[in-house]
Amino acid sequence: MGLNLLSDTARLRRIAELVAQGDGPELSARIDLMNRAIRPLSVLSVFALVASAFLDPERYSAGMVALAGTPWPVWGIAALIVALHFLTRGTGTPART
Repeated sequence: MGLNLLSDTARLRRIAELVAQGDGPELSARIDLMNRAIRPLSVLSVFALVASAFLDPERYSAGMVALAGTPWPVWGIAALIVALHFLTRGTGTPART
């Protein structure tokens, strides 16, 4: 009984190690790199969108109408990019108290 319990404990530890490896720093680093690459482009695109609304309203409204015909996979990719921003942890320094 005692020997069986020790082997089960060792198996559970090994399973916990494998799960921890799957969610290791390598995956977090890739997500963070992707997020850092996408964020400046998304901010610049929002600025360009707001500027185009003021500089060329006709073209802006035509672009908004064209968005209605966007295929669902494109919307899905956009939703994943936005979700990526919210799923990543902040890398900033903690606030001093």
